[in-house]
Amino acid sequence: MSPALQRTALGLTLLTLAIGVLSSQRSRDSVYRYNLLSTELTLDPTVDKVYKVNPWISLGIAGAGILTNDIGLRRLRDQERLDQSTLDGLGEDDVPPIDRWALRQDVDKKKSAEEVSDIGFRVGLLMPALLFIDKRIRKDALDVAILFLETQSLSSNFYTWGPFGPTFVQRYRPVAWYDELSYEERSLGNVRNSFFSGHVSVTATGAYFAAKVYNDYHPEFSFGKKVLVYGIASIPPVWVGVNRVRGLRHFPSDCLAGLAAGAFFGTFIPSLHKRWNLRHRSQLKIRGGADGASLSLRF
Repeated sequence: MSPALQRTALGLTLLTLAIGVLSSQRSRDSVYRYNLLSTELTLDPTVDKVYKVNPWISLGIAGAGILTNDIGLRRLRDQERLDQSTLDGLGEDDVPPIDRWALRQDVDKKKSAEEVSDIGFRVGLLMPALLFIDKRIRKDALDVAILFLETQSLSSNFYTWGPFGPTFVQRYRPVAWYDELSYEERSLGNVRNSFFSGHVSVTATGAYFAAKVYNDYHPEFSFGKKVLVYGIASIPPVWVGVNRVRGLRHFPSDCLAGLAAGAFFGTFIPSLHKRWNLRHRSQLKIRGGADGASLSLRF
């Protein structure tokens, strides 16, 4: 990821937080509905918070993550160049059959494909901001925006420092195989960072985060509608992935791994905060029997 694109990513992520601050309508405390007939406590997303977010903890994680991710990206960019003998020794047999599609691309379309992938990258980062159009989500916009910052920070650091990212898995980008290109372009230290795709991972994190939150605030959706929401969320990262391959930046398996990583963080982190909310919210229990009735509250 170039420094300019890194600054853009940070700016768009902070923009989502700013929109959340401006959209937030925190005039009412969370209200829980009690069905006295069934003695069940139910969550109503139209008035209740879906996620438990401690802003100090989540913003602390996000702030530390932005710093460590920046350090990691600089280190990955500044690696030693590949030597000519290494490039000369690369062959198609070094690439699994599923990934050889990346070795049959048109080099004249490389630049345009990279530009298209950068557009999709920005779309994925901005998708969570669209959540605030929904009234149910807008009332908790600040919490959702902070939660997105935390999620994107953790996902990004999994790329820069995780055991499955380029820090521990060295794989040359497809551009290294293309003799038509200059040695300078094929030998950059960043060429060592093919697995996995950070572009696809960041895009998928934003897109699947938006889908997860939207579905959580609409529990009335049928299974089919929820699948449809996730299907729409898959479009930006798949689009980015295809163009990262066309741009000679990644192999297909790099993009699939990035999609899986982004989808995991985009859905798992909100799920943790949802579970935290359910475990710590107030509860009302009503018991009745021949000996009388009892009522208990737990906060």
